[in-house]
Amino acid sequence: MKVWLYYRLSRDDDEELNSLTNQKKILVDYANAHEHEIVGESFDDNVSGMSFDRDGIEKIYDVVDSRKIEAIIVKDLSRLGRHKTQTALFIDYLKTNNVRVLSVTENIDTFNEDDDLLIGFKGIINDFYAKDMSRKIRSGYRQKQKEGICNMPPMGYYKDKNTGEIIIMEEPAGIVRQIFSWYLEGYGIKAIARMLNEKGIKSAAYYQKQYNKKNLGSNKPQIAFKYLWENTAVKRILENEFYIGTLICHKQETNKINKIRKTVPKDEQIRHENFASPIISKEMWEQAQFLLLDKPKRNVRAGKNKPHHRYTGLLECEDCGCSFVAHIRRWRDKPDRIEYTCNGYHRYTKTYCTPHRIDESSLDKLIYDELIQIKSEAHKNWESIENDVKTWVAQKNNVSKRIDSLNNQIDCLELDIEKILMERINDKENRTTYDKMLEKRKTEIAACREQIQSIKNIDDTIKKRKAEIKQSIDLIDEIVASDGISNTHLRMLVEKILIREKENGLSLEIILKAPFLQKVNEYDENGEISACFVELHDASV
Repeated sequence: MKVWLYYRLSRDDDEELNSLTNQKKILVDYANAHEHEIVGESFDDNVSGMSFDRDGIEKIYDVVDSRKIEAIIVKDLSRLGRHKTQTALFIDYLKTNNVRVLSVTENIDTFNEDDDLLIGFKGIINDFYAKDMSRKIRSGYRQKQKEGICNMPPMGYYKDKNTGEIIIMEEPAGIVRQIFSWYLEGYGIKAIARMLNEKGIKSAAYYQKQYNKKNLGSNKPQIAFKYLWENTAVKRILENEFYIGTLICHKQETNKINKIRKTVPKDEQIRHENFASPIISKEMWEQAQFLLLDKPKRNVRAGKNKPHHRYTGLLECEDCGCSFVAHIRRWRDKPDRIEYTCNGYHRYTKTYCTPHRIDESSLDKLIYDELIQIKSEAHKNWESIENDVKTWVAQKNNVSKRIDSLNNQIDCLELDIEKILMERINDKENRTTYDKMLEKRKTEIAACREQIQSIKNIDDTIKKRKAEIKQSIDLIDEIVASDGISNTHLRMLVEKILIREKENGLSLEIILKAPFLQKVNEYDENGEISACFVELHDASV
């Protein structure tokens, strides 16, 4: 009989008992003892039996379709496969093509009808073993994730395999800091990747191989081995929270049925803060995350290897609704000047809109002066809330007593309802009267509960408002202290600036992301404030 030898070793197997060499010897001895002709062999090393997407199985399909064999010899049926359904379907496919499976240690022949029941039981046992083992491995690994496990730290770090210590490597860490710095300066992801390649700086894959012995996959194209930077690699670094020392485990999981990987919701991920030494500050990382979300919304673009202009995407013409475009004005004996004009005018000339021309330096000064004024307004709001808090704290004991009193009223009213219901059962003639009494009690209970919720909401509202304004004041203090507004701070603070043409000048309406203020200034032809309007504003509303 012409036979094919198949053997398989998975990660979970006892390597000494089930080694590929040992399996092959058993199969060859069996074939020789029964005087079978060995046509060929195939094997799979370190591959799970739960999937039939294996090189060794593919070779079996080829020889079966070409009618070269009559039987397949395996050490036991679990070597062929552990998934009961897929294994049964594969055996049926072989039977259809007049190929039997011979299990050496189990003495099973799939052409023997007396063995069908045993094959079914073996399939169930093999399937259960694989799933039970998988469940135990997942459970053990999940426990390690809860404790904090990092098999491969990102670029900039080295993990000592003996001690498990994660150490910062200064050369790649410096590249990571440079990437974040360029991004906060206004360079785009594509521009950063191009600049790194032009400077001859190797990609993250190079440093991972150097320090953590992580090799590129064999399926990678040849160009990957030049270790060039791609846009996606730069973005992954900017999004990686490990650079502020936070390890996040269980970010993805694989569906057990269709084997598709999916992202786990953030509230189900396992976070370990201060797991490693940070390469960048938390403030820098948070600013980068803000820009990663903000830039696509505003369609912010820049020239080749250049940062975007400061106010790109922030200016809007209130007259025609267009955005503003930046121009660099150059004079022979004067420094370059960046100027913004309405894109409606730039594209369609004065027949559509007017220039609304304004200098970047003028905008910087206006925004900075605005912050100084806003700071005093913010402190007034803070003091007002502080007074509200003091009043609330002073009255809190009385308020607590009031809530207790309302709860007691609800208890009494609910007792009344029970009594009325009992009386209504015994006095059916006056049912309508009892219904009115019940409705009245229910209305009173609803009113009491509404009062309790209203009192509790005051406490929550004051705390929330206080936290929001404190955060805004801290941000303004930080900007003012640095004696200038960085690109990132500008975008964190300003939602948009509406510019409207008026007689002899421009009107600027600055809408802030901070939750406390909106400011409208009008400027005359000399750039002086001719009118000022202040109103409370919440960008989240």
